[in-house]
Amino acid sequence: MADIQATAPDPLYDLVGTLYHALKQAAAAERHAADAQRGRDTELAGLFQDVREQSLDLAARCKTLLASRLGSAAAAQDQSRVEQASQESFPASDAPAY
Repeated sequence: MADIQATAPDPLYDLVGTLYHALKQAAAAERHAADAQRGRDTELAGLFQDVREQSLDLAARCKTLLASRLGSAAAAQDQSRVEQASQESFPASDAPAY
């Protein structure tokens, strides 16, 4: 049996994975709905269309969350860079110029 390594949770990775699977499910449901329509099974086609719509709604929610989280991460990274650049430009050990 293979060793399973414990990794730190990565919510952004999980969010991207959920987005991927929601889009894959939407595409599959669209194909299944088309198959059901060809077979003249409108009830089943309707079910698959509902699944597709719900999957696309979930994907849209994932995209919105991902954009906001990546924006927050980028802003935090930018702020960190500014602080680091400020410290390098104005070292605390320099005496003030009079």
